[in-house]
Amino acid sequence: MVVWDSELDMRHRPFSTVCQAAPSVIITGGGAAGLTAAYFAALQGAEVTVLERTREAGKKILISGGARCNVLPMEVDVQRDFVTESSPSALRAIFASWSLEDCKHWLEDNIGLALATEQENMKYFPASNSSREVRDRLVAACTSRGVRILCKASVEGLSRQPGGGWRCSLADGSHHDADSIVVATGGLSFPKMGTDGTGHRIVGALGHSLKPVYPALTPLKGRHPAGSQLAGLSLYDVDLQCSAAAAAAKGKKKGQRAQRSAFLFTHRGYSGPSVLDLSHSVTRALERGTPLPRLSANWLGDSRADWDARLAAGPGSSSVPSLLRKHGVPQRLAEALCAEAGVSDRRVAELRKTERAALLESLTEYPLDYDGHEGYAKAEVTGGGIPLSEVDCSTMESRVLPGVHLCGEILDVFGRIGGFNFYWAWLTGRLAGMHAVRSVDQ
Repeated sequence: MVVWDSELDMRHRPFSTVCQAAPSVIITGGGAAGLTAAYFAALQGAEVTVLERTREAGKKILISGGARCNVLPMEVDVQRDFVTESSPSALRAIFASWSLEDCKHWLEDNIGLALATEQENMKYFPASNSSREVRDRLVAACTSRGVRILCKASVEGLSRQPGGGWRCSLADGSHHDADSIVVATGGLSFPKMGTDGTGHRIVGALGHSLKPVYPALTPLKGRHPAGSQLAGLSLYDVDLQCSAAAAAAKGKKKGQRAQRSAFLFTHRGYSGPSVLDLSHSVTRALERGTPLPRLSANWLGDSRADWDARLAAGPGSSSVPSLLRKHGVPQRLAEALCAEAGVSDRRVAELRKTERAALLESLTEYPLDYDGHEGYAKAEVTGGGIPLSEVDCSTMESRVLPGVHLCGEILDVFGRIGGFNFYWAWLTGRLAGMHAVRSVDQ
């Protein structure tokens, strides 16, 4: 077990024990990554100020996981669970700095958050099932270590000071100076929470490049089977796959597969964990005007051979919709699929060869039509952002702006649903906060 209050050895002792004046660190953004950065910067003796543009810190934490707040996954495969257009080796280097188990101990032992497992979904939640407790304990851990949190303080610009250090210019015309800065302003998802891409614009104006951003983990818009209105219908064993446009054009249907199997028909299209696992491939293509990938659904996860055998076994006198319902296809979906295949009034024994083939295709490789997405208003996170090549992955310090550290959603990384984005926030916030202090020392 790691006890973080005692992790500082003689090489990395608090700066205040080396110099008379403690270094000052400003954190721009009071979300999960920003508060974590504030905690670890304060832990090393820095004078830490969090500038949060909204009325309270951690607003996005409060709405996470349906207000239950899934704070961590129970296991991680970096290549499978995270998306980046940056170097995979750079991503792995960041994750090598802090294990999932050590992060869990920090939440429990230092933040004081009792955790409970949701074994079937491999997730950690607060035992209280309260996202407010997560936010409040994180804020309390920071303030108990002397962190100042200033709300309604919207940072609109950064400038390097002639004598060293950085100045944060606020929307109200005031400013705050510090030896080093941590930019934790988030992306563009959930704009009602105060996220509008300000951090991207600020560091972009100072020389950083940007992988074009797009809404990730957001529902898709599209037509339901047969044009039916299936809103509210949920399925729990869907095998959803996404094939790149080039592969789909060549008839190659295998591709990226959703990690989860729950699927929801919405009033305007599709959602649920399986859709959110793959929707970034669609939204990225739609936003950038690149060839669109193919999405296909196997509604129950059963093979084409399984369904072929069921149709062969009959009974032949059964209507096709009733046979589908018998084997688990919900009634509204069964009727829609049969209508689209033109077999709504057919008995099983009457199916022509072409109709049978079309029905099997609809059951096991149904092409999901989509024509848009729900955007940042419903996106869990932002895709794209500052490439990892422009930060030191051992410290999160900008290679373009020395003394500025970047963490959280502003970077070109996001995880799938299931606590992975919180893990990214805790992980990068810790690195940025610790090294914001150490960079002043150096």
